[in-house]
Order: sequence, then structure tokens, then C-alpha cells
Amino acid sequence: MRLDSEIEGLDPAVARAQQRTGTVLDGKWHLDALLGVGGMAAVYAATHRNGTRAAIKVLHPELGGFGHVRSRFLKEGYVGNKIEHPGVVRVLDDDTADDGSLYLVMDLLDGESLEARRARKGGSLVVDEVLSVADQVLDVLAAAHDKGVVHRDIKPENIFLTRQGAIKVLDFGIARLRELSTTSSATQAGTTMGTPAFMAPEHARGLWDEVDAQSDLWSVGATMFTLATGKLVHEARTPNEQLVAAVTQPARPLQAVAASIPLPLAEVVDTALAFQKADRFPDARTMQEAVRTAYDRIRHVPIHSYPPLAVTDFNEDAVTTVAKPEFLRPSPTTGAEGVVTSGKTDVPLRTQPRTAVPPSYVIAGGAAAGVVILLVVVALAAFVGSRGSPAASSSASPPSAPAVALAPESPQPSASPAASEPRAQASAPPVLAAPGSSAPILSINDLPSAKPRVPKVSTSAPKPPAVPAAPPTADWKDKRR
Repeated sequence: MRLDSEIEGLDPAVARAQQRTGTVLDGKWHLDALLGVGGMAAVYAATHRNGTRAAIKVLHPELGGFGHVRSRFLKEGYVGNKIEHPGVVRVLDDDTADDGSLYLVMDLLDGESLEARRARKGGSLVVDEVLSVADQVLDVLAAAHDKGVVHRDIKPENIFLTRQGAIKVLDFGIARLRELSTTSSATQAGTTMGTPAFMAPEHARGLWDEVDAQSDLWSVGATMFTLATGKLVHEARTPNEQLVAAVTQPARPLQAVAASIPLPLAEVVDTALAFQKADRFPDARTMQEAVRTAYDRIRHVPIHSYPPLAVTDFNEDAVTTVAKPEFLRPSPTTGAEGVVTSGKTDVPLRTQPRTAVPPSYVIAGGAAAGVVILLVVVALAAFVGSRGSPAASSSASPPSAPAVALAPESPQPSASPAASEPRAQASAPPVLAAPGSSAPILSINDLPSAKPRVPKVSTSAPKPPAVPAAPPTADWKDKRR
């Protein structure tokens, strides 16, 4: 359980949710970490007593006494299961804890939301990613609309990218659940209907009978707008001003905000954001086909040829999250981006970038190889000279040259600081490190010297030449054969 000092100053709902962290729910689920808090529930990363990991969504205790709220919590929680699409988070189980808390057991996702990714990438995504995400989201929505399910809260925070590169659409049916919220602050009151910045005009007016599949498509267009430009369709200072703008103002053309956006992408977004429903795409399948056609016009290849979104540059510390619209999680951070600039488009890497070999490695390796070759030549020359002229070989001193050899198992004494460091085992090749590397830097002077062996000259009388052996007989050759 979290200490009082750790939750001091937090929102009361968040503080209450934090107090559950570290406890065991219903005698079987250990609540490992709080992932976020919404108007209706808190979600935790949890571990079952059998070792299974999942996300646990717990209804706020103050709402647990209302029978209709509990009923809707369970009903809306299972909406995603009805869609039967791999892009939807499943609810695996539900139960009531000993203290009366109602909870859902859900898939635990490992990755980041597109809102977090957009912020991490500098505010916007490349054209290829925007179209690829839209294609996959529309595939999920088409399946949902076929089952009569309208999401009503599509936005970058509700589109999740797993570490395996799969897209998940979060929180089906949660907008209808939020309408039961009893919160009263201005910000929370605005979010009880959805998210103002991504609401279609009829949605912003509160005309619930007119909020349908085409309203979801407007939200997809607004999501693409934000992912491509880093800006909202209607810029405003408060959620209330955004609601007013959504009700009264048509969306700005995409190229008016970012002139570098390709025309095919702009045409798709502008059609989806049409103020009148009759001017929008009639359904998700039609918009999906328009997205695929736009990609083909821009890249001249099918959209399916685009690999899954790169997640190799994703920060390992940004751990799991789960289906929820308004969770208060900080955006993950990371180091250098794995992006290659090619022409006018930044193309994200699809695999871990290879580590380049520093030039000093190449130079040092070439020098070492040259020294070894030189020593071999000198040794051979000295040996041949000693065979031809023993006196000359005894008087001439061979030129000294250092040799590069495998490091011995025990350190060799040397005045150089690098030589005092432990060397690699004899079975390992010599290591040459670039400046700034953690490996020792080996120079020619640090290496043990090796001189060619010079044969000794005998002072005794030369021995008579040996009588050559008789050549082998034919019988011997036959035996060899």
C-alpha cells in the first residue's frame, strides 16, 4: 500500500486508488501498479496468484452502491468482446471483491498510445504511419459498426500500439458509461460526453440520436489531422471553447495547416471532417478504401507492403498500459530516434539499427594486420639468410618490430596504464577499442614484443653429408596403392 506521504497533494480519486496499490484484491489478484484513474474506475497492472498477469479495472467504491451503474459497468465492459476483432481489448472475467468492489479482468497491453508516440516523435508522425494507423483503425471500426457498436471516443489516446507492432482500439462503449458519471468539475463535465477536440458537430451538440458510425469517422479524421500536424482541428483555450468551435465552425483544410502534407492524404482527412454528415464517407469500409488509394497514390505500392510500426526505439521503462480513455499517465521518454531521412519523408526503421564500426577500429585492425605480415616476412628472410650464410646471420641483427599477438590469460607487466587492465582470454581475438569505449585501448607499445628466432651457429666441424636413402621400390608403391 502506498504511504500517505506519497499521495499527498493528489486528486482525491487518484489518492484513493493509489492506496489500493500493493494490496491483494479478492484474495487472488496482487495489484502491482496503478495505471490510471478515470471518472468511473481505476485500472491496475496485476498478477494472479498463479502467476498470470492482467489489467484489473475496479469500479470506484462510491459508485458501487448504485445497481444500474454496476449493471452498465459490466455490460459496457463486454462490448469489445462482441466485436470479435483482434484489434479490440478483451474482457476476460468479472467478479466482486470481499469489500464489495466490482472489477473486470482485461488484457494487459505492453506498448504505448499513439498520443504518447506522437509526443515522443516530436509532435507528429510521418505520412506512412498516419495512413497505416488509419487503415487498421478503420478495419476495427468496420467490424464494430457491423455489430451495431459505435465507439464515440476515437482519439490518439485510445489507439494503442503494442510492442509487437499491432494496433488496438481501446474503450468501446465507455462514452455511454461516462454519461452516468456524477463528477461536477467543468473539465470532467466536458469529458462525460467524450473528448471535445475529437467530437463531430452532432456529437458536440449532444444530439445522441444522430451520433452514429459517421461520427466515428469524423473522429478518425480528427485523429489523422492531429497525428499528421501535431495540432487540433479546432484550437481553443478550454474544452468548452472547443465544444463551441465544433458546433459552429467547419474544420480547417489540412493543407492550410501543413502545406507539406501530400494531397491524397489531405483529401481523405478533409472528407472525413466535413461539417455535414452527407458530405463525409458513408461508412468505414469506404473510408478505408480511400486511405488505401491515397497510400498507393503517394508511394505507388499497396499499403499492405508497409511494415508494422516500428517499436524497436520504444523506451523499455515505459511499461504496460490498458484500455482506458482518460488515464493520467505521463508520456514515455526515449533516447535517439531510429529514423532515416530519405528524400522528403522520414522513414522509421523497422529493426534495431546496426551499430556502426568506429573508424579507429578499422585503422587499428589494418595496422595490426600489417605488422603481423611484416613480421612474418622478416622472420622468413632472416631464416633463409641464416641457412645460406651462417656467419652473416650471426653478425647481422634482425630489425626489431613489434608483433600483435593474442592476449595471454594473465596480464603482462607493462609501464602503460592500459596494459595493467585484465586482458581477454587466450581463446578470444585481440580487442582494439575506439576512444570513449569501455574496452581497453591497445597500442603497439603496449603489446608484448616478439622477435624472429635466429638459428644458432655451430662452432664444431661440419658433419659429413648424409647418404640419401634409396628410392622406394615398385613393390612399395604397389603396397601404397
